[in-house]
Amino acid sequence: MKKLILILVPLLLVSLLAAIEFEYDGEFRTRAAIYNDQYENDGGHVDSRLRLGMATQLYPLLSLYAQLQFGDVIWGALSTYPYNDKTGYGGGIPTSVDISAYQMYIDYRINAIQSNVRVGQQYWADNMGLIIDDSFSGVMLNMDNLAGFKTNFGWIKAQELNLVNNDDYNYFLVNMQAAKPLPWGVFASYGHSELNKYSTLTLMPFAEVAAGPLDLKANVFAGMHFNNPADDEFGLGAAVKANAELGPLQVGGDLLFATENGIETLSPYYQNGLYIYGFGKHHDGLNLYWDSPYDYPNDKSVLSLVGNLSFPLCDKSKVFGAAGLVVDSGFEVNAGIEYQVIPDLMLLSGYGAYGIGADSGSENKSGSDANNYLFGTTLMVTF
Repeated sequence: MKKLILILVPLLLVSLLAAIEFEYDGEFRTRAAIYNDQYENDGGHVDSRLRLGMATQLYPLLSLYAQLQFGDVIWGALSTYPYNDKTGYGGGIPTSVDISAYQMYIDYRINAIQSNVRVGQQYWADNMGLIIDDSFSGVMLNMDNLAGFKTNFGWIKAQELNLVNNDDYNYFLVNMQAAKPLPWGVFASYGHSELNKYSTLTLMPFAEVAAGPLDLKANVFAGMHFNNPADDEFGLGAAVKANAELGPLQVGGDLLFATENGIETLSPYYQNGLYIYGFGKHHDGLNLYWDSPYDYPNDKSVLSLVGNLSFPLCDKSKVFGAAGLVVDSGFEVNAGIEYQVIPDLMLLSGYGAYGIGADSGSENKSGSDANNYLFGTTLMVTF
């Protein structure tokens, strides 16, 4: 009887799935890079990741979405290797790949209030990724129009500790965005940790201005932090991204400033365009000193100034570059090339960067002027 059940259950699942129509999307990424660290030790690695999404309409007002992640696997890495501080494992011999659910939610449409309720593991990002740009477990109410604003209300279960104790971290947000007279809006949030008796408030208005060839995006943020025993702290900051088209040449600039005690972040992914001293477009796993330096409880101010440009070589390729300074971290210059192997499907890029570290007095730096480098390539397939 037990053997019969083991046979019938998989057959039943297959038959049920075969009766449901799915739409698929995904992203396959493989990256290779050589580089050195803050101690000027040479190294490198190759990693691969696949995200495969499956969506189905279960009912006219109810849909289901699941996105599986295979990897991120580092080629040749074993989970027992003591010197591997990267997050991906499973590329050693024998080869294996970890599989996890990056997203898994239902989406229910409420026509009466022109809104969607999304429940489960889901992805959301603020407009610059300053606070969150990742998946999380929670509930989102997405309203088409609230007094002229496209509005998101969210409850994020940021941390569930002991299941029978009231010691969790809950995070609540509202994001309102209007398109007229120009794209603008405001993000506000409240977070509370019962374990640490800590609460935080964040306010972040944002706007975008387009004037001729110039496109300007700006965020201003403020964070209030309430600790127990009472030790309230306050932080301010701003982020500005400017881009202009000068014929075929595109030029831009990126500025980020924050005081000490900046803002509370959950899983930020702010890209300042650098690779050694920040997050760049083609690789986000090589930075040496950028770890959300405006994230409370940062004990000093941060200033990042970056300029960038790109120029098309033909319909399928373009060159790009950037140079910038992150105060107390270092100065970097980088450049690379993109090539669309298959337009809108497969992209191949190569890039390199050189950085000179600043002497911050920290013992974890290799000296007053550490020389850092990287060379990398990324193959991306998006479908």
